[in-house]
Amino acid sequence: MEVNLYVIINLMKEERNTDVNSIFSNLKVVEKNLLKEPEIFLNIGEVHKGKGSVHAMDLYTSAVINRGIALIKGFIILSLENNYISAVPLIRLQVDNCLRFYASTLVSNYDDFFLKYLEGEHIRNIKDSNGYKMTDNYLAKKLNKELFPGILSLYQNSSGYVHLSNEYSFLQTSILDSKERSITTKIGEFDFFKIDKKVDFAYNMFKASEFLLELVKLWKFQKHKVELEMLNGIDKKNRK
Repeated sequence: MEVNLYVIINLMKEERNTDVNSIFSNLKVVEKNLLKEPEIFLNIGEVHKGKGSVHAMDLYTSAVINRGIALIKGFIILSLENNYISAVPLIRLQVDNCLRFYASTLVSNYDDFFLKYLEGEHIRNIKDSNGYKMTDNYLAKKLNKELFPGILSLYQNSSGYVHLSNEYSFLQTSILDSKERSITTKIGEFDFFKIDKKVDFAYNMFKASEFLLELVKLWKFQKHKVELEMLNGIDKKNRK
């Protein structure tokens, strides 16, 4: 029986393309769920009798969510254009979102943290409640240990695509004849990655976005707790 390798390879490629599209569908679900979070935490307001009260962290969380949604949309659009050179660095930016939000949960006073953030102070120079500077490396290691095993590797691997590194060096170049020492290079072409690599990229973006969703979900519970504490404080004051 004669086997047509060309047909088999194309079938495998189509199957992997289906994998990519499936991941994109899951990414869009994460995007929708991210969009739902502000509707929840902005309407939490025990102190104001059910009317939403605004905390500093509401604004910070909203900024993180908005950026996260924009990165998801940008990644999908660029990937569908096969412009993975531009799409892949967005994975690192999504991880950055995770680290920046996680930093806000490690401080003793999130209002002070937000004010420093507004003033333009780098988060890497702000200390957590234990006195450690919250550098990206520190945050990635701590988040990897305490909540999301694997995010440290995701942070390290995606960083190689942000700057011009060895990951990009020979994407557009191939050897024509090693004996003649001749090569060819393509300028203006950007579809260099194999389908398996594209699946990996899409999955990594999905995981980074999923991590972000799980992190921002924490704020509504914390806000509800703070609002109840404030309400109890008001009740005690009124009884005096």
